[in-house]
Order: sequence, then C-alpha cells, then structure tokens
Amino acid sequence: MGKIEKIEKLAGKGKAEKVLKFFGDKDKEVRLAAIAGVSGMIENEDVRNAIVGLTEDGDPDIRKAAITALGTGSGSYVETRLRYCLTNEKDEKVLQAVRDALANQK
Repeated sequence: MGKIEKIEKLAGKGKAEKVLKFFGDKDKEVRLAAIAGVSGMIENEDVRNAIVGLTEDGDPDIRKAAITALGTGSGSYVETRLRYCLTNEKDEKVLQAVRDALANQK
C-alpha cells in the first residue's frame, strides 16, 4: 500500500493525527493527498493549525490546497485567516481559491 492509499484509508477512519504526519513528506502529491484527507476535519484544532501553517508554504499548489481545505471550516478564526491570505497572497490561482473560500463563509 502506497502513502496516498494509506492517507485515504486513515482519513476515511477519521484518524487526523496520523494523516497530519504526512504534511512534511518530501513528495508533493503525498502532501496534497494529506491536505485533501483532512479537509473535512477543519474543526479539529490540530488540523486547523496545521492547515493554517501550510497557507504560507513556498509552493503555490500547497497553499491553494490548504486554502481550499480551510474554506471547508467556519468561524471567525477561519474567516480572519482567509482575509489575511487575501491581502498577502501574490499568486492569482491561490487568490482565486481564497475568494472562493470566503464566498462559502457567508
């Protein structure tokens, strides 16, 4: 079983803490799969904090995935972080993801 399949299995069981361990993987596809795996678990504080950290990653694809995942959550913290990204992000594709996530907050 490969890493991506393992992430999908763990995420399906709701094991966020084990999926978070893949956030630091050197393989970008594994990192993207891990972000997708926890995207429905943003209400979990550890998940939310890890995702917020990835909104400042050096790779715009990782930032975009993190923003999309963060947008599945709700609350003032999520909205404040998205607004911060809106004013500080430079990549247009990531900015569009921020706009989409903010639109879903209302």
